[in-house]
Amino acid sequence: MARSFRLPLPAANPEKIRFPERCICCGAPRQADSTLVASRLVMRKQRQEPVTLRYAVPHCDRCYRGTKSVFLAGLLPFLAGFILLGGVAFVLAAFYANAIGLDLNNVPGSGNSLVVGGAAGMIVGLIGAFLFEGAARLLLLPFFGQALWQAPLLMTQFIQDADYVAGLRGKLDPEAKHLLLTFNNDELADEFARLNGDTAVPTP
Repeated sequence: MARSFRLPLPAANPEKIRFPERCICCGAPRQADSTLVASRLVMRKQRQEPVTLRYAVPHCDRCYRGTKSVFLAGLLPFLAGFILLGGVAFVLAAFYANAIGLDLNNVPGSGNSLVVGGAAGMIVGLIGAFLFEGAARLLLLPFFGQALWQAPLLMTQFIQDADYVAGLRGKLDPEAKHLLLTFNNDELADEFARLNGDTAVPTP
């Protein structure tokens, strides 16, 4: 069962937070560090500012390599779906818009048909990316097993401004005042809570 914590910043900055000295996913001895990136655009002094925090998360060699493999297993079909279906939609929508006369009496350089094509390509491309990644996960599930099943879809990560490494999900809250961490391993979640004391506040 997943366990989540809410940690206030700056108490939870990368140089202050403590992770167990073993793999955060399976509990094996620490052999490598994966990078969990928590980022968010926030309004400060009437302008948007990016906030990015990078955390070194301990992993064994198997889970470290698994994190990279699972990421590529989602990223490659995601990009393929976006480029292929989005590209086809862009071409078809742009040609159709031009054929029905959307560019007639057009302001020079505005290219209404290209705008329509771009919008159609973006929407269809995102749908295609989601479908391609979902299909790839079903096909690759026998090879990656639980690691692939636990990893959230890339679309979900983009929408939530979240990041994932084997055994751990992390993101900043909308105001970038708290770090939200979710552990897949209850034992390691308990150890993390002991290491960080009152900083790690459990959440439902």
